[in-house]
Amino acid sequence: MLKTRLAQIILALLPLVFFDTARAQTPPKVHAAYTSIAIQMDPIYIMKEANLTRKYGLEADLIYIPVSSRAIQAALAGEIQFLTSAGVANINANMGGADFVGLTATLNTFVFKIISKPEIREPAALKGRKVGISRLGGVSDAALRFALDRWGLAPDKDVAIIQVGGEVEEMMALQNKAVDAAVLSEPIATVARKSGGFLLYDLSRLDVPYSMHGFGTRKSFIRDNRDTVIRFMKAYLEGIYLFKTNKELAMNVLRKYTRVEDLSTLQTAYDEMSQRLIRAVPYPSPEGIQTILDQLGKTRPQIKNYKPADFTDPSILKEIESSGFVKSLYGK
Repeated sequence: MLKTRLAQIILALLPLVFFDTARAQTPPKVHAAYTSIAIQMDPIYIMKEANLTRKYGLEADLIYIPVSSRAIQAALAGEIQFLTSAGVANINANMGGADFVGLTATLNTFVFKIISKPEIREPAALKGRKVGISRLGGVSDAALRFALDRWGLAPDKDVAIIQVGGEVEEMMALQNKAVDAAVLSEPIATVARKSGGFLLYDLSRLDVPYSMHGFGTRKSFIRDNRDTVIRFMKAYLEGIYLFKTNKELAMNVLRKYTRVEDLSTLQTAYDEMSQRLIRAVPYPSPEGIQTILDQLGKTRPQIKNYKPADFTDPSILKEIESSGFVKSLYGK
């Protein structure tokens, strides 16, 4: 009688045991946003296509949110955990009480190109003209304002800065003559040139330290989910590794996301990014953040109370690199 009763109890508990085991084996789910369609985002596209996060024990939904401010709002609402706006967008949000930090800086200088109408052949000729950017307060806006200052042109006074939307929309605005020039990154910049635009200036030639397109998250999320952050960053670092070492994969993925079929256009952009601009371990740059703070401080004196360390957390990458993970990827 006792044995029969014990057997009944065990049978009743078995479904609960199996449920808990299955639940324990289910990877944590995170959501991440990339905020532009451009060559520098290709490691993220590779992450998505190869499902690298699953390799490191995560389920990740990587989605395109074309405006950084929207991604910031989604992160504040808890809808996403990672976003590619680890520079000016994070700083602006933190001025309003948020707690974002940059985990990486995929690029540490401006990589935009100013593409103009064919008749505009030098920066001085932008005076009295309209220049298209993605979003006011975003990185293309900041890059343009920095360049105009260098050239002795007053933003919003000598040159009208027009918010257009994504880079494809900028290119269309240039072609439709709604703007006289546009601030574009690759490969859209080359597409615009082949469509009749003129390369007025390559902003990477300014050689300005500036943090761009790094992954960011909230301090509170790192505090409560450090292991998840480490796993996500490992997947991203492998995405960079594949981008730099598997050209065929990188080009095919880039072609899919940019919808650019001209391989010569993609070739130029890929070589520049993989060989020169995107580093294997893209630590956030204090100098790049300081440039942003200096620029914002011209109109917002309270910015002077902050330092770059308030907006970055390099400890995640340091922990991963010190473990030998990056050496294991590259075999050195």
